[in-house]
Amino acid sequence: MKILLFGGTTEGKATSNWLSDLEIEHFYSTKTNSGNYESKFGTRFCGAMDIAEIGAFCKQHQIDLIIDAAHPFADILHQNIVSAANQSELPVIRIERDSVPRIESEFVQYHQDLDGILNEIKNQNQTKVLSLMGVKALPEIHSKTEGIDIWYRILDFPSSLKIAEEAGVERNRLIIAPAFEGMETQEPLLISESIHGMITKESGYSGLLDQKMELAIKHKIPLYVIGRPDLPEYNETITNREGLQKYLKSVFAFERKEMAHGFTSGTCATISAKAAMKLLLGEEKQQKEHITLADGGVCEMVLHQNQKGENFTLCSVVKNSGDDPDITDGMEIGVRLSWNEENAIRFVKGEGVGIATLDGLGIPLGEPAINPVPRKMIRFELEQLLEDHEIDKGVDVSVFVPLGRKLGAKTFNPKLGIVGGISIIGTTGRIKPYSLEAYVQTIQKQLDLAVLNKSKHIVMNSGGRSERYLKQRFPELNNLAFLQYGNFIGEMLKTINGSGVEKVSMGIMTGKAIKLAAGNLDTHSKKVVLDHEFLMNLARDCNYSKEIIHQVGNIKMGRELEDIFTFSKDEAFFKSIIDCCKAVCQTAIEDYEFELLLISNKGEIL
Repeated sequence: MKILLFGGTTEGKATSNWLSDLEIEHFYSTKTNSGNYESKFGTRFCGAMDIAEIGAFCKQHQIDLIIDAAHPFADILHQNIVSAANQSELPVIRIERDSVPRIESEFVQYHQDLDGILNEIKNQNQTKVLSLMGVKALPEIHSKTEGIDIWYRILDFPSSLKIAEEAGVERNRLIIAPAFEGMETQEPLLISESIHGMITKESGYSGLLDQKMELAIKHKIPLYVIGRPDLPEYNETITNREGLQKYLKSVFAFERKEMAHGFTSGTCATISAKAAMKLLLGEEKQQKEHITLADGGVCEMVLHQNQKGENFTLCSVVKNSGDDPDITDGMEIGVRLSWNEENAIRFVKGEGVGIATLDGLGIPLGEPAINPVPRKMIRFELEQLLEDHEIDKGVDVSVFVPLGRKLGAKTFNPKLGIVGGISIIGTTGRIKPYSLEAYVQTIQKQLDLAVLNKSKHIVMNSGGRSERYLKQRFPELNNLAFLQYGNFIGEMLKTINGSGVEKVSMGIMTGKAIKLAAGNLDTHSKKVVLDHEFLMNLARDCNYSKEIIHQVGNIKMGRELEDIFTFSKDEAFFKSIIDCCKAVCQTAIEDYEFELLLISNKGEIL
């Protein structure tokens, strides 16, 4: 199988990682040769291609599938890719980044192009404007805004300053911002200069569009947004590794050879920090960097970014989590370094990495949520390089994850008192697919915080939905008393042993309950399938009719049982499910009172 992949984006490199993990030969197409790229199964080639050239390439190299992971605003390229695929009778799929949902607000306006925005600004007589478009759009904007007092937010790279100077922008109209710095730093300008409007494009979370919207609404300043161009029609649109694997299996009957391992966010941050430290010490830019892991193995990664500014360096990688369902797979993780006067290595806030606000996490209060092992790994690499170069200076370490603020809200971090982003984690540096390691660590942290805050009654639940129902049941308990077990019921029950907790109430929805009742303390769908024989035997033992037993044997989802049986404490089938679940759980419980609460799809609790 051969694939033609159009990239030049973080999504493109992530997709190349996914294909390489599947050992699929692919060609990685980018317009220019900027940016590092290396892949065991991928071959990079550069240069723009029209429809005919794409078709000829596919024919010459016997391409089976085209994947479009190019930038959302590359509208001509998108059209060419789909047209070439259709003419060549090849399937074409889109790898799409998460987009910021559009909102209806008088302070957020969407336009088709820049000219439309500038006309609106002139019609509204708005004479003070802040451009958040990025430096590439600066020359065009500056040439079209005569008579408007305009400020430009650009990143603090020498190349950005050069573009601004060549466009004739005065230095006092440049807001020079560190890369991956949050939008809150723009507030003083908005207030002091009474800015009338802001300009940006629909760049997504990585372009901090969500923060720009919040800024506009907070200060009641119009934000004019150039909308994403409409995409052509693809055979399928995919957002992650799992979706790609499902597509390849369903369309090409592709079966993977074995599960791929990956690397932790701590490993990614350490490699980025080591590469950035070398740049800060004056060494030449490298395409790759490596570190030695705790087990003696070597991890080497291609650098996604390696930049040097006037008084800082910045390097990043694209995270490859292997086949583990990790929320940060395919995301950019990087480190920005600068010298400090404290003669110490300090961890400072970086965009997308949360801040610790509660004790008990092993992280100093008010510092970024970089766990102890990654801190140790980063510190070791930096100290080694400083010693090798005989440099006696302090370094500020800012780990950043551009999508971290959005991703953090989907993790346990808000419950753990980590606000504003994800955590940088890892103990071994590696990720085993569907490994317990990371989840057990999270369970332990949740429990430690609950015990530290004197919670004697813990309420276990599988996730946000069941937790909402259980909070209504136990309104007297604080948030820290509600712990999420995901699929790892047994691990949480065992972890609670010896903690001082006196009572545990475990909520479980029907779909997971029937797996637990059958003896599975780990209920993940990758490991446990629906046991129809077990359920039919339960129904027989409860003396249900043959017709009912037959219906039970034909269900595809656990919640369908709620259509067959009345969801009531007097219903024999559900009483049996609860009894079986309790019996299985008791095998892991040593020293606390336990109750099990069965939750229906409608939120009813037995």
